[in-house]
Amino acid sequence: MEPTIENFLAFEREHNCNSIEIEGLHVWALYRYEIHNAIKKAVDGWGGAASSGDEQAYTKSELIAMAKNALKPFTYRNVDVLFIGNGRRTKNVDTGVFEDIYCDEVAKKYNSVILEHPENHGHCQPNGMDNVYFTDRVAFQTNIAVKLSRKFNTKTRQRRTKAVTEVFTPLFEAIKEEFGPDLKEKMIPEIVDRMYYVDITKKFCGKILDKAKPKLIIEICYYTMESYAMSILGHDRGIPTAEYSHGFAFPTHTPMQYNPEDHITELPDYELIYSKTQLPIVHLPDNVQMLTVGFPFFEKQREHYQALNPKEEKTICFISTLHEGEEISKVAAAVAEAIGDEYRVIYKLHPFEFATYKEKYPWTNTDKLEVIANNGEHIFKYLAASSVVVSARTASVWEGIGFGCKTILLNFGDTAVNMEYFIKEKNVPLADTADEVVDLIRTDRAGFVEPDGMFEPDAMRNICGFIDRFVK
Repeated sequence: MEPTIENFLAFEREHNCNSIEIEGLHVWALYRYEIHNAIKKAVDGWGGAASSGDEQAYTKSELIAMAKNALKPFTYRNVDVLFIGNGRRTKNVDTGVFEDIYCDEVAKKYNSVILEHPENHGHCQPNGMDNVYFTDRVAFQTNIAVKLSRKFNTKTRQRRTKAVTEVFTPLFEAIKEEFGPDLKEKMIPEIVDRMYYVDITKKFCGKILDKAKPKLIIEICYYTMESYAMSILGHDRGIPTAEYSHGFAFPTHTPMQYNPEDHITELPDYELIYSKTQLPIVHLPDNVQMLTVGFPFFEKQREHYQALNPKEEKTICFISTLHEGEEISKVAAAVAEAIGDEYRVIYKLHPFEFATYKEKYPWTNTDKLEVIANNGEHIFKYLAASSVVVSARTASVWEGIGFGCKTILLNFGDTAVNMEYFIKEKNVPLADTADEVVDLIRTDRAGFVEPDGMFEPDAMRNICGFIDRFVK
């Protein structure tokens, strides 16, 4: 079978995967994202986000810095809200402060604490906040524990390896039969590692909850280890948990797709999403309540950037994506050559392309194409000024529509599947070539979608109203 999300969910249902428990953990559920990615990578050549096996090892200096952070005591008591940030902070070009665009502004309104684990083996400073606690201790402890267990093949590791091997061998044999790849040898050690991560993280988070005693836990990414642990502990202790979406989901994004009957304790009680456009796309188990709240950061930034950058009717913004960048850049360069004397054509690179695009995409070296290869200016500056956005599968399409841009989608990668909502429901055109893009622009046939539908309005009021249900 093709490793589509539909076939993967059918496999999970047939084998009752998400009910599998080892040492009290739903181990398949903890690693299903990586399993599906590994199947897709073996079959299609790309499986999405990197799995834990692809991450870079910590250096000695990074481990020393983590150890220093790990020594700092947790001093927050009896908070209303405990936020679990994703560690990704964006530099505000006006203030120089690195902001958590999901947590910070909401957290300021409550007696709260933000837990922040290391992102890219560190933390962005300054963060402008006085209620952020670095959870390097859990990252440090898990890193050391896994290394020691592997080096000395401890009794605990032997026990867990035996249990995982017994339970997962038939599943990996079924995966090989139904999808093709043989994942057993690679993935069993990684699944055992994940058990260490969750076990140690649960103990750490339990001590945090003993002191913080929050009335509500809000997770920015429910499938990080700390969020998994907090959801489990929240259910055990009667503390409600909610994930606040950290982006727009796609139909093929495994963590946001489940069979409705998969009621597992590792998932939050509530899922807070940006807009109603996500309701037909996100499919969590039916005991997870979906609530539409919007995105305060977007509302605030849209107002700011629209005031500074009036829309230019003859400005086109191409947005690169990490896996379709080569194809998109070729179309952008060809469109610029065709109409660059009449239109301003912008090409906004993905941050991971900044250092290599000149060698990888030499065709972008033309005066008719304005290549943006830095984070000095926020992408919102270009969305505010543009009349048309052209891209493949990316959340920036939602943002471009929110800025009032017309849209053209490029038929590369899995765009046709993941952006089906816009193609079928909103009549956004799907183009294959630069000539088609030029024709759509010249004939004013780029798709227009009502911008106010992309994000639920009054987002801060919506989110605070949700939180107030539990803390007031």
